[in-house]
Amino acid sequence: MKRAVKRALHGLGYDIHRIPRDSRQSPPIHLQEPPDIQPVWPLPRGANGPSDEQILKEFARYEFWHYAYSFEGGLAFPIRHSIPSPLANDPQRPLQRFAHFMPYLLQAHGGSLQGRRVLDIACNSGFWSIQCALLGAEVVGFDARPELIEQANLVKAIVGVSNVSFRVLDFWNMSAASLDGMFDIVLSLGVLYHLPDPLEALRLTRSMARQHLLLDTAVSRSLEPLIKLFWEEPVDISSASRSGVVAFPSKSGVELMLRHLGASKWEEIPLRNKNMPADYLGRARASWLVTV
Repeated sequence: MKRAVKRALHGLGYDIHRIPRDSRQSPPIHLQEPPDIQPVWPLPRGANGPSDEQILKEFARYEFWHYAYSFEGGLAFPIRHSIPSPLANDPQRPLQRFAHFMPYLLQAHGGSLQGRRVLDIACNSGFWSIQCALLGAEVVGFDARPELIEQANLVKAIVGVSNVSFRVLDFWNMSAASLDGMFDIVLSLGVLYHLPDPLEALRLTRSMARQHLLLDTAVSRSLEPLIKLFWEEPVDISSASRSGVVAFPSKSGVELMLRHLGASKWEEIPLRNKNMPADYLGRARASWLVTV
């Protein structure tokens, strides 16, 4: 049948050629196996930070926390969500994610973030911002919810870091003007699937980076380059900040959009072991290191 179709088309002046798969992929970054790096955990406490009593009182002011926090000296606080979720409520989840993708980011910068300017998009209570600050970066984190920025500033005060700042900002208002310039590294960790237009979101995110974008997102399991749409309500601190359509691209959809936007190189960060959350192991979430 294929030969008959090919002969018929040839008779009409057409030929069929297979497009090599590599022509649809990015030039590889050739990620090498990086040294293991673990988060700074439990978090240190600054010499002039709040007392145990003050910390307990401040944490109790907020009904919901997306991250569990542990501090030197034994103070620890659990995750609290309005919607029960075994996956989201696992306190090991951010520590596993850190060990998964942060070693590749540090490797790309010679093993250190010292002197790098880092943007943490939708920073929530500042877990990733604080970790990058402890690694020596100058960090700016923003989130659309004021109460999350209050939480981030509380964690900052406890840890005693000065090389991180937080501000209230809507994703679509992100710009070099609103954030005092561009950044060496942009973190987009769990943001893309809370937005309605992933192509425009990636374009805006990439525009903020001088060197690298670390992208981590939930994805559709489809092997085709597609985007699935869902409706999301702002019912939890881990939800979108407003009601509306949100988009889940597939892995190949993410890479097709990166190609369309002219990213220099990108590569999916591999799973090196099974000590990972179930959504990563089940191909429902993935991470990329993107050279802009």
